[in-house]
Amino acid sequence: MTGLVALAVVGALVGIVVGLMRRPKSSRWLPDRVLPIPDLGLAESDLAELSAVGHRVEQEFGVAPVQVLLHRVGNVVRRSVPLSAIRPGPARGLARMCFADGTTLQVRGRQVGDLGQLAVTAITHKVRVCDYHAEDSRVVLDLEWGRGRASVLAVGIDQAD
Repeated sequence: MTGLVALAVVGALVGIVVGLMRRPKSSRWLPDRVLPIPDLGLAESDLAELSAVGHRVEQEFGVAPVQVLLHRVGNVVRRSVPLSAIRPGPARGLARMCFADGTTLQVRGRQVGDLGQLAVTAITHKVRVCDYHAEDSRVVLDLEWGRGRASVLAVGIDQAD
């Protein structure tokens, strides 16, 4: 339990650091309801150290524990649940993969365009997870439809919209 709390604290700090590093130069409102991030007065060396710690934690533990992801994906595969939609994710490069049973995963494409291809394909075909396995701190999902195949990296569990 203590490890999870520590992981949450480090994750929050990394989020703040990344937000500060991507902070706009002006303090005016940005499109898409993005608010300017307040300056916390951290030194550049502290920002770099927090980023390095966050990266090490992500490499060691991943965004979500691999076993939890494997269990959830295993249920989707066993029941042969089709993909219902691909929606924008909470961060750049992430997408929400929504299944017909309400399971929603955060995923990254392995190659540029994978997520866009899946989003379009899910509209016209029944896309299913045909295989999955752990790879480092992520779960690889192999998807198939008709004559097509794609592979994405599941990095976390999300809530259905």
